[in-house]
Amino acid sequence: MKKLLALIMTFMMIFAAAGCTQTTPATDTSSNTGGQESSQAKVLAVVMPNATHGFLGESIKHAEDATKKLAEKNGFEYKFLTSAESSEQNNQLDTLINEKVDCIVLWPHNGDELRSGAQKVVDAGIPLIIYDRLINGFKPTAEVMGDNVTIGEETGKYLNEYFADDLAKGEVNILEFKGDNSTVPQQRSDGFSKTADKNIKIVQQFSTDWQRAKAQEQMETFLNTSDAKAIESVKAVFTHDDEVVLGVLDAIINYNGPAKLDIRVVTGVGGRRENLDTFKPYKEKYNIDQVTYLFSPTMVRDAVEYGAKLLNGENVSGLYLIDTQEIDLSNEQEFRKSDIYKIRYESGI
Repeated sequence: MKKLLALIMTFMMIFAAAGCTQTTPATDTSSNTGGQESSQAKVLAVVMPNATHGFLGESIKHAEDATKKLAEKNGFEYKFLTSAESSEQNNQLDTLINEKVDCIVLWPHNGDELRSGAQKVVDAGIPLIIYDRLINGFKPTAEVMGDNVTIGEETGKYLNEYFADDLAKGEVNILEFKGDNSTVPQQRSDGFSKTADKNIKIVQQFSTDWQRAKAQEQMETFLNTSDAKAIESVKAVFTHDDEVVLGVLDAIINYNGPAKLDIRVVTGVGGRRENLDTFKPYKEKYNIDQVTYLFSPTMVRDAVEYGAKLLNGENVSGLYLIDTQEIDLSNEQEFRKSDIYKIRYESGI
């Protein structure tokens, strides 16, 4: 009897041990496994600033949508991370390095502040794609960005033609409203300085943090604190973002001081529907022309797609520039029929 009990106990211990060594499907630690177990699937990480303004908010939606769809199509996992500041973004990169993800797409808050974190990624042997705000003096696997230099150059050419008669007689004063201190506005300003007539004078610059409300406040301060002569000398406003344009226009429309405003054109970047909707009525009511240069939040999808190509073994390297397009009252209706406009506003994202 004792031998029989001992034999039964032995079999029970064997079955228990076998149960302890069973494998279970890996849990999803990111957002989506693409239908694969994490032990088999590669991992793409997308790291972005959080939504401080409309453009970023739209970009996040498109980036996450593209990442999810590409993961499902190609069978990889993904991690999608946003952050409020550079230090948090650096910490996210450290975590991703420790997790040994297979590729990172990074939209830096500020290139200089992300240099060390980006270098750690490269040193760890993880392919790195930098989107939009570049890191000066740093070479990642690839860079994807809108053609900011061309945007600046085309803005300069546009103002040269628009003010051709005035420039033949003398100086044309303008204001410049930048976004922040990243490489994006610097490239646009550099491009502008290459083509703008020497008689186009930037009398004051502002850094808006890409905020409509801040731009409005800055413009109001200029209009309410400058003398009438200085205000009346300004013929145009060169901005780096369509949301900023709306803030500047708000201030212009609300101004009721003694100066006689002579601001004839405001330039922007984005190709936003909200801005296009103002082109005709603002020209008719306030005699203000507008021009914007295409820089769509859908462009971030390109960066994610390059990350997916890397995971699939394709060669991705160097700088990838996304073309811009000049849009003013003469072609804004035609632009609304374009694929990039439809993807942005009619895709339901």
